[in-house]
Amino acid sequence: MKQKQLFVVFLIALLIAGFGGMSVPDKAGAAGVEKIGVLYIVHGGFSEYKAQYLWDVSIQMFSYDPNHSVYKIVIWNSPFWSMVLKAGNAPKEIPKYSYAYDRLGGIDPFPGYTDQQVADLEAELNAAACDGIEFVVDWAGWMSGEQIEHYAYPRGIYYPPSGTGDNVTYCGEGEAGGPWAGCDPDRFNVDGPVERFIAAGVSKIIAIDQTTGGVRFFKTYDVIKMMRKGFADYGVSIPIEWLNDPQSLMDASYPTDPAGWTTTLGAPTVDPSVPLAGNPNPVVEDVRLAELHAEGIAAGFNSAVSNADTGVILLNHATRDYAQTYDPKIDDTLVINQNIKTELIAMGLDPDNIVGAYMGIKESNPYHPTGKAEYTREMRGENLGHAWLYETDPGQLPGGEWGYLYWDALQYLKDRGVQHIVIGFPQITVDSVLNLVEVHIQIAKEIGTKNWLKWGTFDYATYPGTGHPFTDYWGNWVTTDCEEWTLDYTSGSTEYTLGADIAGQTSGATAKIKSYTIDSGSFAGGDAAGSLVLMNIVGTFVDGETVRDDESPAGAALADGAAYLTSESNCCFEMGGCGPLRQYPPPRMDSLNNALTFMDPSLAYDVSEYGHLGYDQALGAPDPNAPVQNQYTGTWAMYQPPNDDPRVAEMLADHILLAADCDETLIELAEFKAVPGSRKVTLSWTTESETNNVGFNIYRAEAADGPYEMINDEIIPAEGTPTEGASYTFVDTGVQNRKTYYYKLEDIDANGTAVQNGPEKATPRLIFALF
Repeated sequence: MKQKQLFVVFLIALLIAGFGGMSVPDKAGAAGVEKIGVLYIVHGGFSEYKAQYLWDVSIQMFSYDPNHSVYKIVIWNSPFWSMVLKAGNAPKEIPKYSYAYDRLGGIDPFPGYTDQQVADLEAELNAAACDGIEFVVDWAGWMSGEQIEHYAYPRGIYYPPSGTGDNVTYCGEGEAGGPWAGCDPDRFNVDGPVERFIAAGVSKIIAIDQTTGGVRFFKTYDVIKMMRKGFADYGVSIPIEWLNDPQSLMDASYPTDPAGWTTTLGAPTVDPSVPLAGNPNPVVEDVRLAELHAEGIAAGFNSAVSNADTGVILLNHATRDYAQTYDPKIDDTLVINQNIKTELIAMGLDPDNIVGAYMGIKESNPYHPTGKAEYTREMRGENLGHAWLYETDPGQLPGGEWGYLYWDALQYLKDRGVQHIVIGFPQITVDSVLNLVEVHIQIAKEIGTKNWLKWGTFDYATYPGTGHPFTDYWGNWVTTDCEEWTLDYTSGSTEYTLGADIAGQTSGATAKIKSYTIDSGSFAGGDAAGSLVLMNIVGTFVDGETVRDDESPAGAALADGAAYLTSESNCCFEMGGCGPLRQYPPPRMDSLNNALTFMDPSLAYDVSEYGHLGYDQALGAPDPNAPVQNQYTGTWAMYQPPNDDPRVAEMLADHILLAADCDETLIELAEFKAVPGSRKVTLSWTTESETNNVGFNIYRAEAADGPYEMINDEIIPAEGTPTEGASYTFVDTGVQNRKTYYYKLEDIDANGTAVQNGPEKATPRLIFALF
């Protein structure tokens, strides 16, 4: 029987059996209770570094894109499974993550904090006690290494969607040292959020995310689409309301041609133009989120430096090319950045000392036949800076204070004379290897390790054994063999090809041509003379022999002496250099006409004591004990994410409760009391917070059980905010002395939902007028 038939039989069997107790959704549960699913979406990762987890998340990343070659060729094709950790970014990620996890004592705190946030969110929703509603809370990660059951739809990976191919059961059989210990080959054959929501019988799903700090992003949209795919496979229809995108902007603006478009296909043919105006993101607009980040930035202040002399960089990851056709991530980022800036200005920071920044990006290689983009040292060997604003073609970067690259932002603040710099990273709400190690190292290579605020006292709780996250050089994944030779030539008659293999026709010596120069003559004239820069040399070239490349037509010339060593094999990653044959930065090892890869040692940066900014190697050696030349002389620190702060869950729960139309408005009432006077009763109440509150009404009755009548002529307008409450007073003069009255306070939200509090009673008396 074909795989597709097996999968269909499997699905039918699950539906008939109820998925082990599952049933097709029914809006009304027991006793008329409606079950509403709540899906908290996060980026995801894994607490311990293992090759198995890296393989799993690699497969998950590509599972969202049916147009990618890995999706079409690798995922369900067992002969290719062992290639996953040998191709693409894997050779870089393996040593990088191995280092980062080791610095953290082997544990990334991200999953633990996520679990706590989910538990807090569930507690907040349960405490709300919404009449007729039961919340079913779950979470999904865009990637989920050790908790595959929290990938949106694991069986969507386990079974080949075409019905042909191999079930995904790889356990490292093709890896060195494999198979992986304790690996379950059927780990993807498990229930995920899709199956659990079906089993619970939810009527709809309210999704809210902090994948990258709450901004709308293609990764969260991937999860939403995967949830929809899972429901379609099971033949059920459960609507998903994504609170970060309540108007479904990303659906409406998604390219429609070619059909099934993804960014892998490049620029779309038809891209619906949907204005961003009128399509807000209420989560990033919530000032409480900005306040949490601002508090985290303040936690990184230096007590010895005034706030006016403190600078802040709001560092943000970007999106990918062509995602700007439907992804407003950068625009949402600007909203939260501005809200954070407002909070920081209130703390006394100079507005001009608060800027936003992004990572590096590939640049065109002028030597490549088609100008192919490559990693460059000038852009820090990175490819993370696609900070394109929504619906811009070609992609446009933010301008002004929000458009810096991070090293330029550091330079800007250094030039302004700030004495302390805090690096905020508002696209995360929990600590992870990203901000605890990687970003630390990126900043340190620019302005130094010994300028780190914790240097000297250190942080052994976060970094057991070392007290700090810093490595010797940024780019610990790069090649460390830098051997390079030069061979002079004369009488060149046919031009050489960059990147070609070359051989001595007498000696049999071989090498690869990295670059060459023409110092005199020309190949056309048959008298070109110059030098070849060679790598991967084997054997010894002899004077006067013909050296010819393997192209057609073959480049040819005469060797003018033997090849001589110009760079030793051991790369130099020390800012001052390591001797005459070990230059810093190391020489480029990829041929000029080939795009430079991230493994090239020339992209590595020394993570030095006082950093690269303001240092010129030509002016002298660096000093490990003090800044030299114009290096930064202040201090710097990373900000503290909210992590397990319960206010994160409170904020998320408020948005969910509002979307669920719970029979309560989102206010926290601190006090409501009725104080009698002579022929009057003074009603006073205080709120701790108000979300979406329009105002209040006062109701009065002469008996506790009513009937109650509204006594205010018009609604008493709300004055509180989600983070600050307010105090109110209303005086009822339509009463008699020596008679008891009962009062209820009603609050009304923007949807017209009203909730009454009380009753409180009071008996007006003449005696109260004497005081």
